[in-house]
Amino acid sequence: MVELTATELATRLGVSRRHAIDLLASGAIAGRKLSSGAWLAHSDSVLQYETAAQRGSGGRMSAATAWGLLWELSDMDATWLSPSTLRRVRGRLRAQSAEDIARAVSGRTRLHRYRAANAAKANLDLIATGRAAASVLKVGLMDDARQVSGYLPQGVDAATYASTHFMVADPAGRDVLYMNTVPIPTDGGVMPVAVIAADLAVSSNARERSGGLRALDQLRRQWLTCPAE
Repeated sequence: MVELTATELATRLGVSRRHAIDLLASGAIAGRKLSSGAWLAHSDSVLQYETAAQRGSGGRMSAATAWGLLWELSDMDATWLSPSTLRRVRGRLRAQSAEDIARAVSGRTRLHRYRAANAAKANLDLIATGRAAASVLKVGLMDDARQVSGYLPQGVDAATYASTHFMVADPAGRDVLYMNTVPIPTDGGVMPVAVIAADLAVSSNARERSGGLRALDQLRRQWLTCPAE
């Protein structure tokens, strides 16, 4: 994982170094403090912070609405959305690019990083997403069973799941648990295609990010060929 020093983070965000350290110390941006007292920021958390800030400047999309957009883009019924909200979601899909969409939905969940003793067993009770289910997108990415990447069962918190699946918390870990904030009951298996694409689109891995954005663009173009009523 790429990490940024506090100075690099300050330059990237256009803030003072002191403010960058405050963001790290408060947990607003995930990172780790070295024995020397210096801070290192995790690049994927920086990206999430940036996209949330951009989204906030243009009107925040609620988690329920963001999930609804991804359900709609996956050609599934977002039954929890009101007719007026669904119209707004469809308007956003018509007007925005894949990158806009990825930014808009990025705040609907939160990820937690771990190191898993056995990735295959740790993945068993999760709803697969991102790199764990990348092959369904057909953009040249393969499923990576060597790492954990999935949404928790509803009602289960990350710490509880980790403790029963032999996972150790690690801010730099490559095994990821996503909080399940989907507004309808969800079971194990695989997330809808647009969710997988959206999670890859904010990855700190350049190849995964590119593949996720390509998949979102393809899904949007397919959606546009069949206009919603």
